[in-house]
Amino acid sequence: SGEPRPVDGAAGSRFVEVPLLLHTTHGDGSVRTQAGRVVLRRAMVDGASAGQRAWRIASADLRDAAE
Repeated sequence: SGEPRPVDGAAGSRFVEVPLLLHTTHGDGSVRTQAGRVVLRRAMVDGASAGQRAWRIASADLRDAAE
């Protein structure tokens, strides 16, 4: 967990790294916890559509976390 890092820019895009703690419950009732980060990206070039300017997941790095 933690705070998102500042937004960075590169070649017409903006990126932000966000910490993530993910809990998933499976059909058998078991729970899996993962921790890590996701990097979000949005296009900022002239002429980009609203969809292209929306934040999207560029990458994710999640690993099993101890409970």
